[in-house]
Amino acid sequence: MLPDVNQPVWKNVVSGEKALRSSKATVNLLVQGSKMSYGRDPSLANVQQLIVKMHSFFTRYESSFPEEVSQLI
Repeated sequence: MLPDVNQPVWKNVVSGEKALRSSKATVNLLVQGSKMSYGRDPSLANVQQLIVKMHSFFTRYESSFPEEVSQLI
């Protein structure tokens, strides 16, 4: 089960503080893009937008990425 969107793990992944290891290009592109966007604009509004985007992705495809989801818990 995914952590709630308000849990700190999401900000940590978006900011690059927590590495999310994956062999899936889709996940790696999402994480890398989020880190790059955070680097350009670390404002609270941007961080929240990135977190919502990432949380929505994992909510939709949770069953396709069990190894990645387990790293978020």
